This record gives sequence, structure tokens and C-alpha cells, in this order.
Amino acid sequence: MPRKLETHTRWEDSDHRLHEEKELPATEAKQGHMGRRVLAVLLVALALTAIVWALAELWGGKPTQTTPVTTTPVTTQDQTATPKPPAQGNSQPQ
Repeated sequence: MPRKLETHTRWEDSDHRLHEEKELPATEAKQGHMGRRVLAVLLVALALTAIVWALAELWGGKPTQTTPVTTTPVTTQDQTATPKPPAQGNSQPQ
């Protein structure tokens, strides 16, 4: 036995209009079926995600091990030379 559709009207304050609402049975209110198109979109999205992930893994990969570079500090003669002792004699002002 088909269900009678009920209609309600209500005033909407946001747009100052009278709105009419119909109550539909659940089977009529459904928007659609999950068919082959939805499945195809989901599978293609999953495949593209896997491809991008694989490319990121290959491109990013593990860092290559490099031999550590050791540098020796550069020294000048001024830094390695021993300081000269002060001169003896009358070199200081009095």
C-alpha cells in the first residue's frame, strides 16, 4: 500500500519566505545506487595513489652513504708561532 505524501509548510526567517517540504518514503528519498561508475572511480583513484606513492618511494628513497669529509684547520704562522718575549732595556717610557 503506497504511503501518502505529507506536505508541511514553514516560514524561514533567513530569507523571509514560506517553504514547502514533502516527506518522502525512504526508497524514494535515496539519491542513487552505487554502481559500476562509482567503483571505477574508486579503483582509478586507488591505482593513481599507489603510483604516486611508488614514485615518491623511488625518488625519495634512502639517503646514500657518503664518506665523511674531514677538514684540517688552516693555521697561519701568527697562530702557531710562539710570542716573542718583551725587549730588554729602555724600550718602555718612564
